[in-house]
Amino acid sequence: MSWRRLRFVGLAVGWLGLVAVLPAPAAGPRHFKVTDADNHTIVLNRSGVITALIGTSEDSQQAARQAGVELHPFQGRSDFQLIVAVDLRGSLANWAPSIAIGRMRSSLDGEAKELKPFFLKNGNRSNPRGSCHVVPDFNGKIFTELGWPQRSKDLRAIVFGADGREYRRFDKLDNMDALYSSVRSAIASYIALRKTRQAAAPPVPDTRSSALSPPAPPLPPEKPAAP
Repeated sequence: MSWRRLRFVGLAVGWLGLVAVLPAPAAGPRHFKVTDADNHTIVLNRSGVITALIGTSEDSQQAARQAGVELHPFQGRSDFQLIVAVDLRGSLANWAPSIAIGRMRSSLDGEAKELKPFFLKNGNRSNPRGSCHVVPDFNGKIFTELGWPQRSKDLRAIVFGADGREYRRFDKLDNMDALYSSVRSAIASYIALRKTRQAAAPPVPDTRSSALSPPAPPLPPEKPAAP
């Protein structure tokens, strides 16, 4: 074998070795597409917003209501969404799904009226009803994909970051202040990231109001630390 061929083989082996040790590109988060009670297709962890996903069942409805009230101060923000998933495995709702969905829609209508003051406080004049989402899970498929294969009496929750990845998981949510603080922290981190990106971006010559993104509303106050 000639020196030139040996040199080529050596270079090829070197390149192969280099490729072998290069880390694989990081996989993006999996986005969960589901159908809500209004028959709309939504993404549970869509990018660009902080998502509080509440996982409940017939046994934890009161706790789910409490969690929703705890997060009222964030409602109406463009960087936040609340989604409630209901585990209906083995429930009577499976015998009459249309009735169950009808009750969910009626409940959402009432919830939207309660949310209007919080929307206005956060500078959002739209109808809150379009931002109210309840996802029925009659066979457990959604809960299983979220990492909850077994039905539970406990309230559960996941806070997704603006990148669609899990920010914090609560497999037993019994501390509403912790949920509130996690959502607030995730939003604050996202606001800081956007400010950093805007500062690094080249200036935009068009200064029309339509070309400028509105500033985020102020965050609600932090919860006092537990004694």
